[in-house]
Amino acid sequence: MSGTPISVFNNFVESTGPLYITTPDGVINDAQVHKTYSFGALMGGDRGMKKMLDGGSELRFETFFETGNRTRFHQPGATQNWSQPQKLVHGRAAWRYLITDMAWTLQTVELNTGGSDMFQQYVDLKRHLEQAMWTDKWDFMESHIWSEPEFTEEEPLNGGELGKFYRIASFINEYGSGLYNSAGSAGTAWTTIHGIDPTSTVRGQNRYVPNTTVYSNEGTNAALSPSIAASSLLGAFQKMWIKCHFEKPPTMGEYFSNPSYNNQQIFCSPEGQTAYTLFLRTNQDLFVIEGRQDPAYPDPAYNFIPVKYVNALTDATLYPNHTTLASATDNVSEHGTITNNKNGPRFYWLNSNYLYPCFHSTYFFLRGKVREHFNDPDTFVVPVRTWGNVKCTSRMRQGLISPSNGKSLYAGLYS
Repeated sequence: MSGTPISVFNNFVESTGPLYITTPDGVINDAQVHKTYSFGALMGGDRGMKKMLDGGSELRFETFFETGNRTRFHQPGATQNWSQPQKLVHGRAAWRYLITDMAWTLQTVELNTGGSDMFQQYVDLKRHLEQAMWTDKWDFMESHIWSEPEFTEEEPLNGGELGKFYRIASFINEYGSGLYNSAGSAGTAWTTIHGIDPTSTVRGQNRYVPNTTVYSNEGTNAALSPSIAASSLLGAFQKMWIKCHFEKPPTMGEYFSNPSYNNQQIFCSPEGQTAYTLFLRTNQDLFVIEGRQDPAYPDPAYNFIPVKYVNALTDATLYPNHTTLASATDNVSEHGTITNNKNGPRFYWLNSNYLYPCFHSTYFFLRGKVREHFNDPDTFVVPVRTWGNVKCTSRMRQGLISPSNGKSLYAGLYS
């Protein structure tokens, strides 16, 4: 006798329901698009920061790039020509407005709850709606911050069609003077950033540019050759550290900007973090020593600056598709097709003392009132508002490490 499937036993089917191993508030969230949230790391945690603000027609910061070169030697009694250099420059950004919402039908939520012992709730529907809304919002912000810059939506105060937050690549990119799409025909050319023209020498605006450097090999035999080491990832990291490094003088330090690196982070694609970790693991034998058999580097860092991976950076189309910028016709990913080759991981050095999101202190993830649809009394919605933008008050404290022209590096990591 072969037996009978239990599903054909009518009394069992009528008397027995399914057993859920997840609790009503324990729905698994596999809708999470991004495994990590660099935008959250920019906002807070142990390395990021955010500024909470109120009011104002726009968001401004004051800076200066030149002193006027007034310091000089002189002989006793020499006549002096006094001067008062006018060097202050302001950067500006508009308030931008982000909204999401959670909607439900009255019956679906009310009938999902009950006080009777006979009622069984498999999923807390109201909580699940919250779960979906917040996942959607965080994924949206993370995707946006690493997407391709749009001049007309970010830079003009009127904000184009929608008005959008600045992206990271708006401030740090591979184009000349850090002006995205400023050469070639890949898209609308940026001419200013925060209203500052980094191609102009007026009051030293041409110092409002990010640092860049390149690497040209995968580090093979780097331990045996200083020249190979100097042009490897580690060599590029050392060069970038020096470029982004600032110190205060021993006196009058209160007049110099904060050089602290406690808010510095290095962001890259998962392939970039893997490439860096593989380099760290090369030419060392610690994990074969008794008690040190684990070869993982769970928290890779450089000079105590964490190297964090960002899922969005694998396929983010942020780089010109030609090594001659004037010939670029599109922007592609770090493993996309680039004429004459410039393929491989990029590494963004961000100092959150000077690159951070700003938010309105009231309209920061602010949950609005429950609203009833004007002609459907069974439908309700809760809007959630966020007002703010992303600011970069100093680009010379930020940096980008890229493969050098003519190179296709770590290609095996993308297959």
